[in-house]
Amino acid sequence: MLSLVKQFIWKIFTKIDTSLKFPNLHQGEIGIQLGFDMNVPVTTDLLLMYKRVKPGGMVLAVDADPDNVQKAKKIIEKNNLNIKVVHRAIYSEKGKVELLLGESASWNQLNNIPIDSTVKFTPVKVEVPMDTLDNIVKDMKIEIHKIGHINMTINGAEYFGLKGMHRILTEAENINLTIVAGRYDESGVLNGRPDHEMILELLHSYGYQTSFKRIHQLIWWGFFVKTLLNRKWIYGKKNYGIIFAAKGNKKLKWYQSFS
Repeated sequence: MLSLVKQFIWKIFTKIDTSLKFPNLHQGEIGIQLGFDMNVPVTTDLLLMYKRVKPGGMVLAVDADPDNVQKAKKIIEKNNLNIKVVHRAIYSEKGKVELLLGESASWNQLNNIPIDSTVKFTPVKVEVPMDTLDNIVKDMKIEIHKIGHINMTINGAEYFGLKGMHRILTEAENINLTIVAGRYDESGVLNGRPDHEMILELLHSYGYQTSFKRIHQLIWWGFFVKTLLNRKWIYGKKNYGIIFAAKGNKKLKWYQSFS
């Protein structure tokens, strides 16, 4: 009986969680996930995004960690999902870069940006290919006007990734972005300025509507998930933030959460 109750609660949680993330992403559109963590594959962002666009749509998933990429490909092939996985570090230019592997995959960082001293890294460093999202989308012949949502969680490289999205930010007609920013460690500061301020200025220059919130300001993720489910009291503490951005008919929604 207890097992059935847990399954029922999990189904309700997943349904609510999915409905609050990527709320403007629809069937037949293209979702793009930049950075993903396959440690808990059932809740990974790219699979949640895929639930939104199927059938008829697709998800492009890009990550720098070769192990993460292989795990994702196995799940995608096993379940025959229309998710295209690309092994790249997203940045403002093409080349190669050293990837620092964290003790958790969610802590991985590129070694050409300010490094977060609050997390633990393994001794392992791997050289990985680096490219712009503009280049990747062009090479894969993805139609920009079909992109409905881009979700960025790339551990301090978000501003540089956006600098490599000039064509997408310009040509996309109806699109949402969710971008992790405003970290309180070193990776949240670029040239002496908070990265979220620089990202907001960049998006405004392209005509995007934006909103920046710390995670404790989000009812679902801040209060319900973190405080109640994870029993981690985040109020009164330093919290990173999320930038929500919108263009065209993809208006910002007050209840929108993030992944």
